[in-house]
Amino acid sequence: MVTGVEEIAEFLPDLDKATLHSMQVAPYTHDDFLADLNRVTQHRIDSVLASYLVDRSNAAVHWMLETGIRWVPEKAVIIDGKRYFDPGKIIQPIGGGRGQLAQWRKIADGLGIDIRFRSKVSSFLGDHRRIDGVQVTTPDTVYELVAPAVIACSGGFQANPEMRARYLGPNTDFVKVRGSRYNTGEVLRMMLDLGVKPAGHWQGAHASPIDSAAPAVETPIAGDGLGNTMNRYDYTFGITVNERGLRFYDEGEAYHTYTYAKTGRAILEQPSGIANQIYDQTGIALFRHGPDYVATHEEAATIAELAKKIGIAPEVLGHTVAEFNRAIDAGVPFDPRRLDGKGTRGLTPNKSNWASPIERGPFRAYPVTCGITFTFGGVAVDTEAQVLNTEGDPVAGLYASGDVIGLFYHNYPSCTGQTRNVVFSLTAGRNAAAQAGRPIVRPVRQPATI
Repeated sequence: MVTGVEEIAEFLPDLDKATLHSMQVAPYTHDDFLADLNRVTQHRIDSVLASYLVDRSNAAVHWMLETGIRWVPEKAVIIDGKRYFDPGKIIQPIGGGRGQLAQWRKIADGLGIDIRFRSKVSSFLGDHRRIDGVQVTTPDTVYELVAPAVIACSGGFQANPEMRARYLGPNTDFVKVRGSRYNTGEVLRMMLDLGVKPAGHWQGAHASPIDSAAPAVETPIAGDGLGNTMNRYDYTFGITVNERGLRFYDEGEAYHTYTYAKTGRAILEQPSGIANQIYDQTGIALFRHGPDYVATHEEAATIAELAKKIGIAPEVLGHTVAEFNRAIDAGVPFDPRRLDGKGTRGLTPNKSNWASPIERGPFRAYPVTCGITFTFGGVAVDTEAQVLNTEGDPVAGLYASGDVIGLFYHNYPSCTGQTRNVVFSLTAGRNAAAQAGRPIVRPVRQPATI
C-alpha cells in the first residue's frame, strides 16, 4: 500500500523533483485495499488471509526495497503536466516482472544461494501429515533432498493446455500464455494427490487482453523481450467490438486495474475469441504508452474504411459507433483523471465511465485476444504459510507461496498477486528457516551405462 508522494519518494530516490511533484498520488489505505479485495473477488476471498495480506503488504514492499529491489514509476495519464495513476498502481520494479526476476537473481547470487535448472521435483517425501523433502529428477540422475522444511513456489498451471481445458473451460487450451511457460501444474497436482486442500477459483485466472499477434507462449527471459508490450489495457478510453462489430462488455466499469484480469475472458467468449479495440484521437491521446505506441493496428480516415480493413461489415460497425455516440450522457463532463460517471444510457451493455464520442479521426482498431498470466486455483494455506490438508490441518514441514496458493476468485486488483507473493514468501521463508538443519542430498539411482 502507499500513503502518498512522500512514501513513493523513498522508492524513487533518483527521480527528479519536478517529476515527483507532478505525481498525483492519493493515499491507498488499509480499508481501501481490503474493500478492493472483497469487491473484485465477490467477497469469496478468505477473510483471514485477506486481512493478513493487507496488514503486511506495506512492510513487505519496504523489505523488497531494503533487500535491493529498485523501482521506477508506472505509466501514467499526463494531463496539464500532472501524472495520474490508477489506485494502488504507482511504481513497479525496474524492468517489470522480468526485470524483477533479474534483480532477485543478482541478489541470490550475491548471497551464495544455489540455483539449479532442469532439476524437476518428481515427488514429495511424505504424506498429507508431514513432508520431509522432495525427489528431484535431472537429465542425468535422480536424487532426494531431505530437509526439515520445503517451500512450494511452483506457480499455477497456465502453461498446461490440458489442465486449462479441464479446469478453465471451453477453448481455454487455445489461449495465449503471457505468464511463465514453465508453470505447468505438476507440483500442484502432486500436492493435491497427497491430500492437500484445494483453494481459490479453479475456473478462474488472470486473463487479460493482449495483442492478437502475440506469440502462443511467451519466450524465456533470454528471448525476444516482448514483456508487457503485448498488453492492451487502454480499452477504458474507447470501445471494444467482436468480429461481428458488436460491443459486449462495459469498457468503463472501473479503472483498468480492477478489470483487465477478467476482460480477456470476456473476449475469449466471443466468436473466434478475437475482438477489436476501437479508438478515435481523443482515446489515442490518452494511451499510457503514448499516442505513438507501436502495436498491431489498422488506421483509417472513416469508421467505414476501418471496418473494411478489419473484416467487419461497415454498416454494422457504423451502427454500433453511431448508437454508442447517441447514448452518451452529454450533460456529464469527460474527465480521464477519475471515475467521471460519463456513461451511456439505454445501451446493452452500457459504458459506465469515460464514454467519449468516437468521432475524431483518423480512427484505429487494435485486434486483441485473451492471454493467461496465472491461474487462481491452488492449495490452501494458513497465516503461517503452512499448507493445509483436506482435514484442515497443517502439513508439517510444507509451506507455500506464489501462484500455487489458491486465494483469488473471479478477479483480482492489479499487482495484488505480486503483493501476495512477497508477503507469503517472507512468512514461509522465516518459518522454514527457523527449523534447524540443512538439506541432505541422497542419491536414488544413477543412469544406466551402455
